[in-house]
Amino acid sequence: MAFQTDSTKMRAAAAQLDEIKNQTLNGLSRYVSMNQDLAGSAFVGLASVASVKTTEDVATTGRNVSARFEQVIQALRSGADEYDRVEHENQSSLSGVQT
Repeated sequence: MAFQTDSTKMRAAAAQLDEIKNQTLNGLSRYVSMNQDLAGSAFVGLASVASVKTTEDVATTGRNVSARFEQVIQALRSGADEYDRVEHENQSSLSGVQT
């Protein structure tokens, strides 16, 4: 059974995850801004306090998810680089073999 790795696909997957991460962070930023604007003007009382707390919790969760995405993205990129390096070394080694 042969093991094949496509480093181009790994980098493409990393780029897609990076885009999803960025979209998620942008959405969370808009959500936080909206709630801060609302809490600063028309929204007062216990509901306002609960909304701000929820916003903080959601933002924290978003940062945690983003950090995990970043770890996966970096692992994919590093893995692709390593596969390319090993492939290059193997090709160099094989080209020196006399037949």
